[in-house]
Amino acid sequence: MSSPTQAQCAPASTDASAPIHDPAAARFQANPLFDAAERAAVYRAIHTRRDVRGEFLPDPIPDEVLARVLTAAHHAPSVGFMQPWDFVVVRSREVRAKIHADFLAAHAEAEQMFDEGKRETYRNLKLEGILESPVNICITCDRSRHGPVVIGRTHIGAMDVYSAVCAVQNLWLAARAENLGVGWVSILHQQALREALGIPREIVPIAYLCVGYVRDFHAQPELEAAGWLKRVPLPELLHFDGWQRGPDAVGEGLIEAIGQLRPSPRSAA
Repeated sequence: MSSPTQAQCAPASTDASAPIHDPAAARFQANPLFDAAERAAVYRAIHTRRDVRGEFLPDPIPDEVLARVLTAAHHAPSVGFMQPWDFVVVRSREVRAKIHADFLAAHAEAEQMFDEGKRETYRNLKLEGILESPVNICITCDRSRHGPVVIGRTHIGAMDVYSAVCAVQNLWLAARAENLGVGWVSILHQQALREALGIPREIVPIAYLCVGYVRDFHAQPELEAAGWLKRVPLPELLHFDGWQRGPDAVGEGLIEAIGQLRPSPRSAA
């Protein structure tokens, strides 16, 4: 898949032929519909995205590519448009070595949390690419940004954290479209991460990501391929008009439509 150009990543411009006195010309996108190829590209990025750990190449990421990926992350939805995220771009080998040392300590602790039957499998899993990837990115959440009262957060206080996670997903999908791999490292002590990056106490680290070009993208998620867990069939997770309520005839039609979906020849299971 070729990388999108800067023009493709830019917001859609308004139709130059529209009357300048028409307020709708400025309020709405001039070309909002996706054609079949554009739609297929979005779904391909979603279905072939992987949590990359062991396939990173040392090749540098060009600034213009990283700029597009970070811009995509910055265009995530956010509660009250508060944009609570910040992005710490980490290239320093010394800083990454500190974080890697903490990962090793946390990894050893985590191994003891699993039953003996799974410890060996866990021990043999490759769970990070902190030193192998050329760039690490820490995405944070500033929960105080724009004050204590935020539209949409008045009754569900964690909406700002959820918004920052949306930025993670935007970054991940944009990176996949740029043929970059991303690995989310969650086996870390938050305080050690704060100290290594100088993150203030009031700022919440949300995701520590390893980013880089890769040798290959796995056909299946690695934990699925390793037999750790299987993907749950989507119909088992559906409820209709209430928790654990079964489908009516219309719902059965949706379940049938899900069963008919098949990955495209270029996408993975």
